[in-house]
Amino acid sequence: MIFNSGFEVFREVVNQGSFIGAANALRISAPAVSKQVKSLENRLGLLLFYRTTRNVTLTDIGKQLFDTLDSSHEEMSDLLRLLSTQQEQPSGKLRINAPMAFGEKFLVGPILQYAKTYPDVLVDAVFDDKRIHLVEDGYDIIIRIGKLEDSGSVAKKLSNIKHGFFASPSFLKMYSMINSPEDLRSVPAVIYRNTSPTLNYIDVGGEERSMNMSPSLYANSIAMLVGGVLNGLGFAGLPMFAAEEHAKSGKLIQILKDYTPHPDLDVFVIYPDKRFLPLKVRKFIDLLSKHFST
Repeated sequence: MIFNSGFEVFREVVNQGSFIGAANALRISAPAVSKQVKSLENRLGLLLFYRTTRNVTLTDIGKQLFDTLDSSHEEMSDLLRLLSTQQEQPSGKLRINAPMAFGEKFLVGPILQYAKTYPDVLVDAVFDDKRIHLVEDGYDIIIRIGKLEDSGSVAKKLSNIKHGFFASPSFLKMYSMINSPEDLRSVPAVIYRNTSPTLNYIDVGGEERSMNMSPSLYANSIAMLVGGVLNGLGFAGLPMFAAEEHAKSGKLIQILKDYTPHPDLDVFVIYPDKRFLPLKVRKFIDLLSKHFST
């Protein structure tokens, strides 16, 4: 059976939830299904599915198109014209997710500027420290700091955050002989829960080294990490933006300044696919890129 329009294949991928399922149902090969869908996307100039290493998920545009498949030719034509217009003027809903402390300090301004510039876009910004999946959790853009998972999404570096090792004065009275990272091996540590309890650093000779730490507290937010260190529960590697005010007041002390935490805390904007990137997403990425380059 030959599907000239590609819409039949598109419908079956949605119904089956995968390209392989559609191929089995239509009795054609999975590459043929993928080719038909890509051809349809290219013809429409619209991205219908997000493809990740985990699964295939309908885009918002794909959902709208699927809902009109059984409508009249005129209704479908009207929808396609509307979707095409959205590529000329940002509109629709833009869902953004970013870490709490970073978002509150660095993203409030850019997001408000974007919302004011593009009033036809409904911005839904969520600041939290939960581990989420871009496509599965329904976000258009997420901001992440540090090492990224290989998710199949697109990541663009925005900036770099300086960070260092910090402890409280009361903690340093108790553990006074801290002259090198090796002295921290058996010292209590406050650790970000989405990482391993390993201290990675570059020594004074420029060599990368690592060692296991002794956790006293796991936390999934910068506020909890800082709070743990302020209360003397352990030392921690902290981004400078979260520690600098406490360091100026003397509540935190930066230790081991000759040793650099590794790897760098790079800031990334992550989005699903470069092809037919919605204008609402592209404009926000452009705004972020300009904001962090100045």
